Amino acid sequence: MKKTISLLLALSVCVAGISLAAQGVTSNEKTFMQKAAQSDETEISLAKLALKQSTNAQIKQFAQMMITDHTKSTSLLKPIAAQDGVALPTSMGTANEAKYKTLEKKSGEAFDKGYIDTMVSAHQSLLQDVQAEAGKAQDPKLKQFIATVEPIVSHHLQMAKQLQQGLKMGKAS
Repeated sequence: MKKTISLLLALSVCVAGISLAAQGVTSNEKTFMQKAAQSDETEISLAKLALKQSTNAQIKQFAQMMITDHTKSTSLLKPIAAQDGVALPTSMGTANEAKYKTLEKKSGEAFDKGYIDTMVSAHQSLLQDVQAEAGKAQDPKLKQFIATVEPIVSHHLQMAKQLQQGLKMGKAS
């Protein structure tokens, strides 16, 4: 009888441990949250630079939208990450800082083109990450976050491509 109770007790501890582990954040989810936060930091920093350096009203309007939307994205992501014990980056990262420094040296149309080209590639990459994680995420709150930001990222990409095309045609001003 004691063996049976001990065995059942040990088995219940194992099952509880497996259940708790299943509820934890996956490495893919952790990586996604960190990449999304770094993307937000980058978009906000580059947008602030665009507000300072661009003379193009459409670029400035787009940049202001980037600040607003990516600040909101960060505010939605932070509590999810905190609940899951994921530390989010608070900087752009080395590669993005290099892009920032390159753009910082440009002005006029060269700046506008460089900024929008960067926004197109950044949003293409982010949209791919969001769509990939949408199919894999297990955390319900992270799934909701993804469902919220996916159409916004898609809209940003569409707008950036329109601005990019306008700059090529000499129409965006």
